[in-house]
Amino acid sequence: MTLTIDEMVQRARGLLPRLRERAAATEALGQLPPETVADFASGGFFRVLQPKRFGGMELDYGRTQLELCTTLGRACGSAAWVQMVVACHAWCLAMFPEAAQQAVWAEDPETLVASAFGFTTGRGRQVEGGYWVEGDWVFSSGSNLCKWIILATLVEQTGGPPQQIWTLLPRKDWEILDTWHAAGLKGSASNDIRVKGAFVPSEFTLDAPFARTEPTPGSAINRNPMYALPLGGFFFFNVTTEALGIARGAIDAFADQLAGRGDRPNLYGRHVRLAESAVELDAAEALVRSDVDHIDRILHDGLPVEPAFQAKLGRDLSFMVKLCAQA
Repeated sequence: MTLTIDEMVQRARGLLPRLRERAAATEALGQLPPETVADFASGGFFRVLQPKRFGGMELDYGRTQLELCTTLGRACGSAAWVQMVVACHAWCLAMFPEAAQQAVWAEDPETLVASAFGFTTGRGRQVEGGYWVEGDWVFSSGSNLCKWIILATLVEQTGGPPQQIWTLLPRKDWEILDTWHAAGLKGSASNDIRVKGAFVPSEFTLDAPFARTEPTPGSAINRNPMYALPLGGFFFFNVTTEALGIARGAIDAFADQLAGRGDRPNLYGRHVRLAESAVELDAAEALVRSDVDHIDRILHDGLPVEPAFQAKLGRDLSFMVKLCAQA
């Protein structure tokens, strides 16, 4: 399946009425309804960042998140969140060694991967041939849909600070704890993860991913430059751009309410606030679009990834979310 970003946005727009109708049920269920999961799977939404050699679309990093999340979030924030968070894990897995990618996708390229990067008691220790991993992790969105998980794992080092690695575990090695009851995004099913003790082979790990600047093991195989992007700064596209869609959906609903009122002369203040909110969102989107244009030049023109741009990216995405909340 090979589609363009514009074609995927058209598919997303076609889903909006159904997602809007299911939004309340999604919140009540505490996870995406089966119908929404089926819509995303059949439409290829979980595979937009997966390497083409496994049947994915390999769409441009950054622009894909911005366009799809801004569209889907207008109808259902949880649906937009799960779609992109789960989809981005294909991008993450593509950076792992080949053995890890084959283990997940060789038999079923549509296999989904979860993550948990917030460790509470989750730790690892080095053993022969790999690592022993155990403990608890938080905020694993959409993990109920996934057969594998990537865990940010602290490994104790003799005579030095702990090293962070990513470990990849199959579904039999972890359990989901029902801990996520946040209003508004309850349908993201961002529950805790528990590992009671599991061995992870070295080839199923990735070293210090957020701090790294060198190429990944997977980028030597998946040659698209997006699989060599530093995770620091760039990763946060997957957990921030949903805010634009959610905020625009709120403005849509507020504007519809105002349009149905007959006492327009008495609503001056509300119309002013609506206009201010719309401008705040336009400014937020313009800020991030300028960063996406820069990423396009990195991916297509060979522009180097400068540390200053990574820092700017984190700053801009954070401020974008602030503007969305403010609006």
